[in-house]
This record gives sequence, C-alpha cells and structure tokens, in this order.
Amino acid sequence: PLGDDWSIVRVPPVEAEPPLAPRTHSQYELWIEQTRTLSKLGQYRFSFDSDEAVLSLTWISIPGFPENSVAVGTGVNTGEDLTCRGRVLIFSTRDRDPGVIPPVYQRSVKWPVTVVGQINNYLIHAEGSKIYLEKWEGGSFNKLAFFDLGMCVTSLSSIKNFLLFGDLRKGIDFLQWKEEVATQTKNLRRLSRSPPSAPITVLACEFVVCQKSLGLVALDHAGSAHLFSYSPHSDGREGDRLLRSCATFSMGYPCRASLRLQAESGVQSVMMASGAGELLCLRPIDDQIYRTITTLLGMLCTRLPFRCGLNPRAARGHDGPPSLVAPRKNVEDAVLLRLFAFLSSPLQRLIGEKMRLPVASILQTTMPYANCQMLSMRTQPAVLGSGSGLTAVNT
Repeated sequence: PLGDDWSIVRVPPVEAEPPLAPRTHSQYELWIEQTRTLSKLGQYRFSFDSDEAVLSLTWISIPGFPENSVAVGTGVNTGEDLTCRGRVLIFSTRDRDPGVIPPVYQRSVKWPVTVVGQINNYLIHAEGSKIYLEKWEGGSFNKLAFFDLGMCVTSLSSIKNFLLFGDLRKGIDFLQWKEEVATQTKNLRRLSRSPPSAPITVLACEFVVCQKSLGLVALDHAGSAHLFSYSPHSDGREGDRLLRSCATFSMGYPCRASLRLQAESGVQSVMMASGAGELLCLRPIDDQIYRTITTLLGMLCTRLPFRCGLNPRAARGHDGPPSLVAPRKNVEDAVLLRLFAFLSSPLQRLIGEKMRLPVASILQTTMPYANCQMLSMRTQPAVLGSGSGLTAVNT
C-alpha cells in the first residue's frame, strides 16, 4: 500500500542473522463508531501496515468526499538504515456495512505525515518540515501552495484563513492563506513566528479569542503553556516578524491535545488534556476582572499557609531559557481562586477591606471563573463530526 517507489530503501544494506527471539511489530487499527451504537465497538475498522504508526487524525468535510470523513496521516520508521515514509488516507462510513472498511482515498509519500487538517475547502498536511495545501479536482488532489517551516511540524490549528503551526524545536509559526480574486493568485505567507532565540518544543497549539483580540497558545514538552499575540507594529524586539510574548504558565505535566471551545458570546477558550489525566482550561477574561483576581491572589498567597512554606504562584512562573524580554505575568491559577470562597468570614472581610471591595462583590466577580468551565463550553461549528461519530486508534 505504501507504493513501489524505487527510492524507498526497504532492505537493510547489511545482512545479519535473525535474532533468536523475533522482534515484535506494533500494528495500529482505526475504529470509527456512531454515537447511537457505542455498545458495540469496532464495527467499522481498518488495520494499517506493520510498524505503520498513526501520527495525526481529524474530521474533514471537503467537496468530493462524503460529509464528515476522517483524514489520517501515518508514518513508518523501522530504523536508521531504512527510509522513513508515510501515507495520507481518508475514510468514510457512508453506505458502508459494518466490518473492515477500505479508505476512499490513499496516497503514499516519502515523508511521515505528522499533521492533517482542513482550511475552507482545502486539505492541508505536513510532510516532515513542509506544509502542502491541496484541492480536490478531477479525481485527485492538486497542490496549490507549499511552505517550508522549521525542523518537523507537530501540530496545526486554524481559524478563518489564519493557520498556526507548532514545530519540534522552532516554536510556532503564524501563517495566512490568501486568495486574490482579482489576480487569481493563491499563496501561503508567514505573518510572524516565535523568537528563534528561545526555542520551544511544541506538542500542541491553539487560538484563544476574546472579542476582537486573538491569542496564540503553544504547549511545550515541559508542561508549560506559552501565550503569544501578533502585533503588526514592532518595538524593535517583539512584534511584526516576531510574536509578542504575553505569558508563560507551568501546568506541571505536558499536554498533547487541545480543543478550542466557546465559553460565551465572543469568547473562545482552550481545553487541554495533560499526561497526568487532567483536563485544564485556558480562558481569556476582561482586564478589569483580571486585575481584581491578581490582587486577590496576591493577598491569599501572603496571608494563607501552604505546604512546606512554598509559594504556589512562584511554582507557575517562567522556567526556561532567557527570552528577549522579561516574562510577563498575564495568567493566574483558578485553583487558588477557589480558596477564597471557603475562608472564614472574618478573613474574607479583612481581605475585602484591604481591596476596598465588599465580600459579596468579590465573590460575584471571581467565582464564575473559579468554577469548572466544562459546563459552560460548547463545541464550535467548525469542529466537524462532533455529533456524528467517534474515532479511536488502537495499537
């Protein structure tokens, strides 16, 4: 299935006797389930080749394919002396009987496909460090544009015609897909990127939206969330070609998956899944509310006892190589914010007097952001297939 390309080396150049105990080979399976029949798992399934790992998976809806199809990117890496390669596959359960389903489209490539996604009616995928944007025409995908990024693309997020890519070592890149109707030209152009002097290993990236403000979030391998903003005007160090660093927040464990959800009208938050089994939420708030929260947390950290006398806010601070500017503190921990609601009334009144605000006003302002955010979230319409099916990858 991976094609008969003469340039792909499939046999090691050195012959050796096989080991006494044969090497085990991992094999992945794709399961596509319908929400109304979750009692029987594995009805629609597909088995990949031996040692072929699933690297990316997403729902797509591209003209020419059944609605709510599943795009999969794979990679095969069996050693340094063999060529690493991959495939792009698209699956659909429409008009299919339960059982093994073949892909409605597949193509072999000479690089591992680390990212697949969709922007407008186009398929976008990454082969190593290159980004390709393709359109389905005449029974095949035609390449419309490509872009060379850093070392290896690890994640992708899109909003309208803007794209955010995470790299294995080079941080994030902020790109724009532009179509000129008058001149009939289409191109991908880089608007900005994270500072190259402070490399970041990005595992996932996403956008946050607060009214007309757009934030860029990068999640690294050390369990930190980096918040950036794009400014077309430069101050000599940040802005324009380099993204402006807004905050760095340590979450404790690395996060590999993120999802943008709408919290309220005009506000979109990011839900993150950590390696420790936690669900975290990064939600943008108003400036006035943030100033109230940061003042309250400052008083709680100085007046309340904590384990071993440690400062809970300092543990969430910046921990990494020096950046162009001093790390800004624009993210607060809602776990500490909940402590205020369970304090004794005299201590609450004392803190309220220091802040010159009544206790009832402080609770009304801060508690909506200290509660669990999952109850107020709802999926964006752009997230395809959210109500039609589920996908699972087994190995």
